[in-house]
Amino acid sequence: MLTGERLRYRRIAKAYDGILTLTGFKRGIERFLDRLEFNFPPRARLLDAGCGTGLISRYLARRFPLAEIVATDIDPAMLAAMRRQLEREGIANSVILAAGDLQDPHHLRRYGTNELIVVPRDYFDAVFISGALEHVPFRETLPRLVKLLKPGGTFFNIGVRRNPAGAVLGMVYHFRPYRLAELRSAFADAGLTGIRTLRLSVEEFPANLSRIAIIAKKLETRK
Repeated sequence: MLTGERLRYRRIAKAYDGILTLTGFKRGIERFLDRLEFNFPPRARLLDAGCGTGLISRYLARRFPLAEIVATDIDPAMLAAMRRQLEREGIANSVILAAGDLQDPHHLRRYGTNELIVVPRDYFDAVFISGALEHVPFRETLPRLVKLLKPGGTFFNIGVRRNPAGAVLGMVYHFRPYRLAELRSAFADAGLTGIRTLRLSVEEFPANLSRIAIIAKKLETRK
Protein backbone atom coordinates (compact mmCIF):
# COMPACT_ATOMS: atom_id res chain seq x y z
CA MET A 1 0.00 0.00 0.00
CA LEU A 2 1.34 3.43 -0.91
CA THR A 3 1.94 5.94 1.85
CA GLY A 4 0.50 9.45 1.53
CA GLU A 5 4.00 10.75 0.85
CA ARG A 6 4.62 8.32 -2.02
CA LEU A 7 1.20 9.03 -3.49
CA ARG A 8 2.06 12.74 -3.58
CA TYR A 9 5.25 12.04 -5.54
CA ARG A 10 3.49 9.56 -7.84
CA ARG A 11 0.85 12.13 -8.78
CA ILE A 12 3.49 14.59 -9.94
CA ALA A 13 6.01 12.08 -11.37
CA LYS A 14 5.26 12.90 -15.02
CA ALA A 15 5.58 16.65 -14.43
CA TYR A 16 8.33 16.53 -11.80
CA ASP A 17 11.30 17.15 -14.07
CA GLY A 18 9.42 19.93 -15.87
CA ILE A 19 8.76 21.62 -12.54
CA LEU A 20 12.45 21.44 -11.62
CA THR A 21 13.39 22.89 -15.02
CA LEU A 22 10.81 25.68 -15.15
CA THR A 23 11.60 26.88 -11.62
CA GLY A 24 15.32 27.02 -12.40
CA PHE A 25 16.08 24.46 -9.67
CA LYS A 26 17.62 22.00 -12.13
CA ARG A 27 19.98 24.59 -13.58
CA GLY A 28 20.93 25.76 -10.07
CA ILE A 29 21.96 22.23 -9.07
CA GLU A 30 23.86 21.75 -12.32
CA ARG A 31 25.76 25.01 -11.81
CA PHE A 32 26.65 23.88 -8.30
CA LEU A 33 27.94 20.51 -9.54
CA ASP A 34 29.85 22.19 -12.38
CA ARG A 35 32.11 24.00 -9.93
CA LEU A 36 33.00 20.85 -7.96
CA GLU A 37 35.96 18.62 -8.77
CA PHE A 38 35.34 14.89 -8.66
CA ASN A 39 38.50 12.87 -9.17
CA PHE A 40 36.91 9.65 -10.37
CA PRO A 41 38.63 6.98 -12.47
CA PRO A 42 37.58 7.05 -16.16
CA ARG A 43 35.22 4.07 -15.79
CA ALA A 44 33.96 4.94 -12.35
CA ARG A 45 30.98 3.16 -10.82
CA LEU A 46 28.50 5.74 -9.58
CA LEU A 47 25.25 5.27 -7.64
CA ASP A 48 22.40 7.79 -7.61
CA ALA A 49 20.32 6.54 -4.66
CA GLY A 50 16.74 7.81 -4.47
CA CYS A 51 17.11 9.26 -7.95
CA GLY A 52 13.58 10.58 -8.57
CA THR A 53 13.42 11.58 -12.24
CA GLY A 54 17.20 11.50 -12.51
CA LEU A 55 18.44 15.06 -12.27
CA ILE A 56 21.74 13.86 -10.76
CA SER A 57 22.09 10.70 -12.88
CA ARG A 58 21.57 12.54 -16.13
CA TYR A 59 24.10 15.18 -15.14
CA LEU A 60 26.62 12.46 -14.27
CA ALA A 61 25.99 10.67 -17.59
CA ARG A 62 26.85 13.84 -19.50
CA ARG A 63 29.88 14.75 -17.39
CA PHE A 64 31.30 11.23 -17.04
CA PRO A 65 30.27 9.43 -20.27
CA LEU A 66 32.45 6.37 -19.58
CA ALA A 67 31.10 5.80 -16.06
CA GLU A 68 28.80 2.96 -15.02
CA ILE A 69 25.84 4.78 -13.47
CA VAL A 70 23.16 3.01 -11.45
CA ALA A 71 20.05 5.00 -10.51
CA THR A 72 17.59 3.65 -7.95
CA ASP A 73 14.22 4.76 -6.64
CA ILE A 74 11.46 3.08 -4.65
CA ASP A 75 8.72 4.51 -6.89
CA PRO A 76 8.26 2.91 -10.34
CA ALA A 77 6.41 6.03 -11.55
CA MET A 78 9.55 8.09 -10.98
CA LEU A 79 11.67 5.50 -12.80
CA ALA A 80 9.23 5.49 -15.73
CA ALA A 81 9.42 9.28 -15.96
CA MET A 82 13.21 9.11 -15.78
CA ARG A 83 13.36 6.50 -18.56
CA ARG A 84 11.37 8.79 -20.85
CA GLN A 85 13.68 11.69 -20.08
CA LEU A 86 16.80 9.60 -20.71
CA GLU A 87 15.38 8.61 -24.09
CA ARG A 88 14.59 12.24 -24.98
CA GLU A 89 18.16 13.23 -24.14
CA GLY A 90 19.67 10.29 -26.05
CA ILE A 91 21.42 8.80 -23.02
CA ALA A 92 19.10 5.87 -22.25
CA ASN A 93 22.00 3.41 -22.48
CA SER A 94 24.16 5.40 -20.08
CA VAL A 95 22.20 4.68 -16.90
CA ILE A 96 21.04 1.41 -15.33
CA LEU A 97 17.63 1.95 -13.71
CA ALA A 98 16.58 -0.17 -10.76
CA ALA A 99 13.84 -0.24 -8.16
CA GLY A 100 15.29 -0.15 -4.69
CA ASP A 101 14.75 0.97 -1.11
CA LEU A 102 17.38 3.19 0.48
CA GLN A 103 17.06 1.08 3.62
CA ASP A 104 18.08 -2.06 1.71
CA PRO A 105 20.44 -0.73 -0.96
CA HIS A 106 22.19 -4.07 -1.60
CA HIS A 107 19.08 -5.58 -3.21
CA LEU A 108 17.72 -3.98 -6.38
CA ARG A 109 15.34 -4.95 -9.18
CA ARG A 110 16.33 -3.91 -12.69
CA TYR A 111 13.65 -1.64 -14.12
CA GLY A 112 11.77 -3.26 -16.98
CA THR A 113 12.82 -6.88 -16.31
CA ASN A 114 12.53 -7.16 -12.51
CA GLU A 115 15.87 -9.01 -12.54
CA LEU A 116 17.39 -9.17 -9.06
CA ILE A 117 20.64 -7.26 -8.68
CA VAL A 118 22.67 -7.95 -5.54
CA VAL A 119 25.19 -5.14 -5.08
CA PRO A 120 28.37 -6.32 -3.34
CA ARG A 121 30.18 -4.37 -0.66
CA ASP A 122 32.88 -1.94 -1.75
CA TYR A 123 31.45 -1.70 -5.28
CA PHE A 124 30.91 1.98 -6.09
CA ASP A 125 33.47 4.76 -6.46
CA ALA A 126 30.81 7.27 -5.37
CA VAL A 127 27.32 7.35 -3.90
CA PHE A 128 25.17 10.39 -4.66
CA ILE A 129 21.92 11.15 -2.87
CA SER A 130 19.80 14.27 -3.26
CA GLY A 131 16.70 15.19 -1.28
CA ALA A 132 16.08 11.56 -0.33
CA LEU A 133 17.89 10.91 2.95
CA GLU A 134 15.23 13.00 4.71
CA HIS A 135 12.63 10.32 3.92
CA VAL A 136 14.32 7.50 5.85
CA PRO A 137 15.83 6.89 9.31
CA PHE A 138 19.21 8.27 8.32
CA ARG A 139 21.31 6.82 11.17
CA GLU A 140 20.27 3.30 10.19
CA THR A 141 20.38 3.95 6.43
CA LEU A 142 23.73 5.72 6.10
CA PRO A 143 25.94 2.77 7.16
CA ARG A 144 24.17 0.50 4.65
CA LEU A 145 24.85 2.95 1.82
CA VAL A 146 28.46 3.46 2.94
CA LYS A 147 29.06 -0.31 2.75
CA LEU A 148 28.49 -0.06 -1.00
CA LEU A 149 31.42 2.35 -1.34
CA LYS A 150 34.97 1.32 -2.10
CA PRO A 151 37.48 2.39 0.56
CA GLY A 152 38.41 5.96 -0.33
CA GLY A 153 35.17 6.36 -2.28
CA THR A 154 33.09 9.55 -2.24
CA PHE A 155 29.76 10.01 -0.45
CA PHE A 156 27.89 13.09 -1.63
CA ASN A 157 24.60 14.25 -0.16
CA ILE A 158 22.57 17.27 -1.31
CA GLY A 159 20.21 17.64 1.61
CA VAL A 160 17.26 19.84 2.44
CA ARG A 161 18.22 22.83 4.54
CA ARG A 162 16.68 23.23 7.97
CA ASN A 163 15.29 26.72 7.29
CA PRO A 164 11.88 28.19 6.31
CA ALA A 165 12.15 26.93 2.70
CA GLY A 166 13.08 23.46 3.91
CA ALA A 167 10.31 23.51 6.49
CA VAL A 168 7.72 24.23 3.78
CA LEU A 169 8.97 21.27 1.71
CA GLY A 170 8.88 19.13 4.83
CA MET A 171 5.26 20.01 5.50
CA VAL A 172 4.21 19.35 1.90
CA TYR A 173 5.98 16.00 1.59
CA HIS A 174 5.89 14.93 5.24
CA PHE A 175 9.58 14.72 6.12
CA ARG A 176 11.83 16.43 8.62
CA PRO A 177 14.97 18.23 7.43
CA TYR A 178 17.85 17.09 9.62
CA ARG A 179 20.15 19.41 11.49
CA LEU A 180 23.54 19.77 9.86
CA ALA A 181 25.27 18.74 13.09
CA GLU A 182 23.13 15.56 13.19
CA LEU A 183 24.15 14.64 9.66
CA ARG A 184 27.85 15.31 10.18
CA SER A 185 27.82 13.18 13.32
CA ALA A 186 26.01 10.35 11.51
CA PHE A 187 28.49 10.55 8.61
CA ALA A 188 31.40 10.13 11.01
CA ASP A 189 29.71 7.24 12.82
CA ALA A 190 29.11 5.50 9.47
CA GLY A 191 32.83 5.42 8.71
CA LEU A 192 33.18 8.57 6.62
CA THR A 193 36.04 11.02 6.98
CA GLY A 194 37.12 14.40 5.55
CA ILE A 195 33.54 15.58 6.01
CA ARG A 196 32.95 18.98 4.37
CA THR A 197 29.86 21.16 4.19
CA LEU A 198 29.31 22.81 0.80
CA ARG A 199 26.93 25.75 0.55
CA LEU A 200 25.20 26.71 -2.67
CA SER A 201 25.76 30.28 -3.83
CA VAL A 202 23.33 32.95 -5.05
CA GLU A 203 24.36 32.02 -8.61
CA GLU A 204 22.69 28.66 -7.96
CA PHE A 205 19.30 30.21 -7.13
CA PRO A 206 16.71 28.92 -6.36
CA ALA A 207 18.36 25.64 -5.31
CA ASN A 208 20.43 27.57 -2.76
CA LEU A 209 17.26 28.46 -0.84
CA SER A 210 16.48 24.89 0.17
CA ARG A 211 19.61 22.79 -0.37
CA ILE A 212 22.98 22.27 1.31
CA ALA A 213 25.56 19.59 0.55
CA ILE A 214 27.94 17.39 2.50
CA ILE A 215 30.82 15.51 0.86
CA ALA A 216 33.01 12.90 2.55
CA LYS A 217 35.26 9.92 1.88
CA LYS A 218 35.02 6.35 3.10
CA LEU A 219 37.88 5.43 5.36
CA GLU A 220 40.68 3.60 3.60
CA THR A 221 41.20 -0.01 4.62
CA ARG A 222 44.18 -0.45 6.89
CA LYS A 223 46.81 -2.84 5.58
